[in-house]
Amino acid sequence: EACVRSGALEVEPHDFSIGHRGACMQFPEHTLESYRAAIAQGAGIVECDVAVTADGELVCRHSQCDLHTTTNILATSLASKCSQAFAPYNSSGTGEAASATCCTSDITLAEFKTLCGKMDGADGMAATVEEYMAGTASWRTDLYSTCGTLVSHAESISLIKSHGR
Repeated sequence: EACVRSGALEVEPHDFSIGHRGACMQFPEHTLESYRAAIAQGAGIVECDVAVTADGELVCRHSQCDLHTTTNILATSLASKCSQAFAPYNSSGTGEAASATCCTSDITLAEFKTLCGKMDGADGMAATVEEYMAGTASWRTDLYSTCGTLVSHAESISLIKSHGR
């Protein structure tokens, strides 16, 4: 109780504390919520990996082609724009894992902004899109994974600067 009253537990931002993709173990990576959490937790540096959309806009993504594992794109009409459509696990014959490839460059910024961020993951044994998208690794949490707000590079800069980072 004395520590709480003294302010000793106040979080001070420090450059040795880096919010890589925000607070991506708690919130969907590269989302507004993830960046805000990293700032609140004392990250002195909040980092945005950059990818480009079909209309040449810069957005925050870990990889150019990660939308199929980090967003709900496969559950939307935008799935038809993915570089590789969802293919279910092949349980007979080859045993080929379920897969899809959806790239930021497959869609425009306006389309990108309609998606929901989710915890990174996919189930290679999935027979359906829903099963595939529910493949969050056991060492991550879906507790705060409720339609994370995707951000453009410009939005991330504005947010980070507004918090003095």
